[in-house]
Amino acid sequence: MVYEIIWAPAAKRSFFNILNYLEENWTQREVDTFIQRSEEIIDLIRAKPSLFQYSRSSDTHRCVLSPQTSLFYRVNSANDHIELLVFWDNRQDPDKLTLLTEVKK
Repeated sequence: MVYEIIWAPAAKRSFFNILNYLEENWTQREVDTFIQRSEEIIDLIRAKPSLFQYSRSSDTHRCVLSPQTSLFYRVNSANDHIELLVFWDNRQDPDKLTLLTEVKK
């Protein structure tokens, strides 16, 4: 089964914030690499949503895209979709992440 991907507003915002940061501070190569890696990971998640680390307490999965970035997502098996919650800069305060991933189920 292939799941539909839904981007939460925080996921869109955080994805584009990372892209903007890369464009301002790095080269186009890093931007392209981040986009390609994100697309590959989302395709993996779409095909096999349980592939990445699961947290029962938050009912979310975490996929490390790079040493600096993780993607958090939630699987809704009843509706056959996956909600991308946030692209997270791993260097940030993890307490802020709790607020972002506490999205109503």
